[in-house]
Amino acid sequence: MAAPAVEDGAVTDIPVLSDGVVTLRAHELSDVDHAVAQCVDPESIRWTTVPVPYERAHAETFVAVDMPEGWRTRKEFGFAIEAAHPDGVRRFSGSVSLRPMGYGMAELAFGLHPAVRGQGVCSRAVKLLLDWGFQQPDIDVVVWFAYVGNWSSWRVAWANGFTFHGTIPKFLPQRGERRDTWQGTLRAEDTREPKHKWNVPPVLESDRLRLRPQREEDGPRYGDLLADERSRRFAGRGSGVNTAPSPEFVIHRAHESNAKGERFDWAIADGGTDEFIGQIQLFHLGGMDATSADCGYSVHPSRRGQGVVTEALRMVVEWAFRHKDEGGLGLRLLGLGISTTNSASRHAAEKAGFAHSATLPEYFPAGETGFTDEAIYLQHNPAWQPSWE
Repeated sequence: MAAPAVEDGAVTDIPVLSDGVVTLRAHELSDVDHAVAQCVDPESIRWTTVPVPYERAHAETFVAVDMPEGWRTRKEFGFAIEAAHPDGVRRFSGSVSLRPMGYGMAELAFGLHPAVRGQGVCSRAVKLLLDWGFQQPDIDVVVWFAYVGNWSSWRVAWANGFTFHGTIPKFLPQRGERRDTWQGTLRAEDTREPKHKWNVPPVLESDRLRLRPQREEDGPRYGDLLADERSRRFAGRGSGVNTAPSPEFVIHRAHESNAKGERFDWAIADGGTDEFIGQIQLFHLGGMDATSADCGYSVHPSRRGQGVVTEALRMVVEWAFRHKDEGGLGLRLLGLGISTTNSASRHAAEKAGFAHSATLPEYFPAGETGFTDEAIYLQHNPAWQPSWE
């Protein structure tokens, strides 16, 4: 499908693309009010380069000048996204573009109206755009960028098959500063399904605990845990906890590892107040042995000696061993590595059903320097069968 023609400087025949739910079309003056509503939204301001304050004149220029000019010069193939709003009326719901960069590459850009977020509209719009874009003779590779922390943007790219390539420090500008940036690519010959799992830790609840995804607002309490001498001694230097620049960094790292399908990270929260009282994780997932994983945990100093770790471990073990058809991971085996001098952690593991299986001499990196023996604990799933894989 060829790009629209340009006659006497005007763009003609901008294509209309639709999957029956979402439609991509040319921008219209009737979109202006809805474009303003999108661009004054706090999330749009946080994650894009829209002018602040954003005024109606900005939207009028975007719709009537910038988008047509992009098509005319072939510097930006920009579409309006049209989808049903909560009132059932189909109207402007955002914009999505491909911006040719030369050498067969184009940058993907998109933004969504707040009324339709969380409904798969953006993923559908990007799929329609990519289907059309890869039919153009000058687009072989599409590049995606997003400011670090824009999980919604990453999830759209992930859902459309982009390969994540990591973080570029201080790469893209935003209102006078440069921000760390995620990058991913998709090639015309690539498959379009996600390249890995995106792990979302399920909420697990007991009478007094709630295991839930970690949040930015957990930072202060997490900071107490990270600063605690006992936590630092027994976290293991390989975890990077002792050298983490901030609690927010640790929480972000957990979210990124979950997004890459590498781990499941939970906050251990008080069941009544939802206050952060610790953290627990599953890691070493999906390696050569996809039927096993390792556990790690730590608890806030104020809640030690109350059985929090034992209870949280039991909750995670039950879910990890639960059959996939019943919403679990269907794992065969879980492991723990604990310093032999950490008697409290060993006691919690044993009460949760783990058995001491081996000791590795001077293997556990304790504190800032030095090593202790490491006790290896295992727990087998008694119901597991090879057919569960």
